[in-house]
Amino acid sequence: MAMEPARRAAWDAYLTLRVGLLPDLDALPVEDRRVAAKLAGLAVRIHRHAPLWAAYGSRLVAVVSRARELQRAGDRAGLTAMLRVMLLWLFKLSRGAVRLPGAQQ
Repeated sequence: MAMEPARRAAWDAYLTLRVGLLPDLDALPVEDRRVAAKLAGLAVRIHRHAPLWAAYGSRLVAVVSRARELQRAGDRAGLTAMLRVMLLWLFKLSRGAVRLPGAQQ
């Protein structure tokens, strides 16, 4: 059975964060342009798919916006903490552990 669009979009964003951004953040300076570019790409995904995730969508938009501020300020600890919160929410969304309007449960 194919994943519904909300779950598939959450999984895609989860992978972008887990296998793309977080490893770079561990290996590079927080201010590095590659970290900034991957975070910007994640922000685009979150903004694009937020309507699929009901209240979680608006929360993720707020968190990714704050994460970008933390990255620009060079706050590695704060940024890492924010990204881990996003990781958890995206994983729950992708697994269907969060009830969304219109989702078949």
